Amino acid sequence: TTPTAAAPGTLPQQNFDRFIVTYTNEAKQRKMLRDGEWDAVRGIVDDIMDTVDVVSEALNVDTKFLHNTSTDDAVIQTSKTLNKNEAKEFMAKVASDPDVASVEPDYINYPAAEGDITFQFNDPQYSKQWNLTNPTTGVQNTGNARLRRGANVKVAVLDTGYVPHPDLVTGMANGYDFVSDPLSARDGDGRDPNPRDEGDYAPYNLCKDQANAHTSTWHGTSVAGIIGARGNNRMGIVGVADLARVQPVRVLGRCGGRTSDIADAIIWAAGGHVDGVPDNAYPAKIINMSIGTVTTCPAAYQRAINIARSKGAIVVAAAGNGNTEASKYAPANCMGVITVGATTKAGTRASFSNYGTRVNISAPGENILTLSMNSLDRPDNTKFSYDYESGTSMSAPHVSALLAQQLVNGTSMTTKQVEEAFTLAGGNRIKCDKYFCSRGIINSFNLAKQAGNLDANGRVTYLRPRKTIKVISKGLSAGASNTKIADDTGAPTEKNLTGVYDQVPDDRIPGAPAMEIPEDAQVYDLNGDAEPITQDEPLVTNPAQKPREVNEQ
Repeated sequence: TTPTAAAPGTLPQQNFDRFIVTYTNEAKQRKMLRDGEWDAVRGIVDDIMDTVDVVSEALNVDTKFLHNTSTDDAVIQTSKTLNKNEAKEFMAKVASDPDVASVEPDYINYPAAEGDITFQFNDPQYSKQWNLTNPTTGVQNTGNARLRRGANVKVAVLDTGYVPHPDLVTGMANGYDFVSDPLSARDGDGRDPNPRDEGDYAPYNLCKDQANAHTSTWHGTSVAGIIGARGNNRMGIVGVADLARVQPVRVLGRCGGRTSDIADAIIWAAGGHVDGVPDNAYPAKIINMSIGTVTTCPAAYQRAINIARSKGAIVVAAAGNGNTEASKYAPANCMGVITVGATTKAGTRASFSNYGTRVNISAPGENILTLSMNSLDRPDNTKFSYDYESGTSMSAPHVSALLAQQLVNGTSMTTKQVEEAFTLAGGNRIKCDKYFCSRGIINSFNLAKQAGNLDANGRVTYLRPRKTIKVISKGLSAGASNTKIADDTGAPTEKNLTGVYDQVPDDRIPGAPAMEIPEDAQVYDLNGDAEPITQDEPLVTNPAQKPREVNEQ
């Protein structure tokens, strides 16, 4: 075997003072035949240290033997740290010893907590998502504030259901269809386990008080896309919490949705029991309701919301699109709900957005690029699209997703703590006074800091559980050691799009593909001191139409 030195040039660590030296099998066998196993190892070490001493003298450092590893490799230490170039020279010269198979740095590894990162998504439409990235009028959900991108936190979307958009479906969880009226449901029955959006197209006068004809909106898919459109998949857009698990709960059909159905759906989404419906095996932490009707809060809503909150769920509602007091719209006016108004790219209140003291926070809601379908009537899996949408319906999912991010595995946050942090976290008040926009535009960094997930300087404060894996540098020789990082704190796991390991329940939408890492997907150093590297390189880490809402004409 040709001796090699593992060059640290492409690795994130910058300075080195400990190295692992692997002996050749030939050297070990030769010494064992002559001296016995232990003496053989000591003999090889003595021989190698002669070479090391010569190398050290040339570099003006002292080097000492520390110990052998369990595989009889030698760990040596220099008296001063070496930079990358010095380390390369040192390892190359040590590797020239005929008894040496390879030399590699004894890398320093850390708990897999995110450091300061600038994560650049490869999704082609990401640059058009001002709502995420604009430093003054967006939610500023970038870098550390993304908090592991909401990985595996369940967010229920009570809406028109879903279509299997390829930029979303891999992250969706099993939901339920609560539309009890077969005419409105369009699927031939009432409540059933399939929450697919059948299209809310309705001809003139079909829906009585909604007499006007209207085309299908695919509203639920648009809302879900803002929350969980898959990021870094070289496709379309990025959701606010793009690794969250979106649970579609269908409550709206072509004639809107009944209060009784919606109330049952709230309870079910939070993990409560609803007669005649299988219990939700994976309850949601966040319930998004981008729906509304002009009425006082129905008692059925309030009871359901109280039950959901008692089970640890946070309920987020759109303020409504009537350009009036949000207190006139339900569920925005229900107690215990986080009510969200809409703002523009300029930082002003959107002209359609409801306002007033019932609004808790605002979020981008005008010209938001999200998922849709280019079909006027029935779902068509050849017509998935991306459209600009407006409405407080688009604002609410921004807040739902940012709240979900605070609950990722490793933060030890409860929904109650997150809700308390939300009430204290300031937003960006640009051109929108308190009466119209409450505390301003929700800010991802402010929320994460208030929740304690980021410190005052914006650095991550929690440790991220990660499965023990072997990371192999292709620059090493066949005889070189692998580097292990972090320890697993969980049970059986599945790899998601960024290589993060967490327990993922088997709750995917039937027929949805598993989440896999593409061959050309990028993996990012989490300490911010190395350029992005692809899987093919050495990988060692230290660690314009306003959407319609219920009963809207």
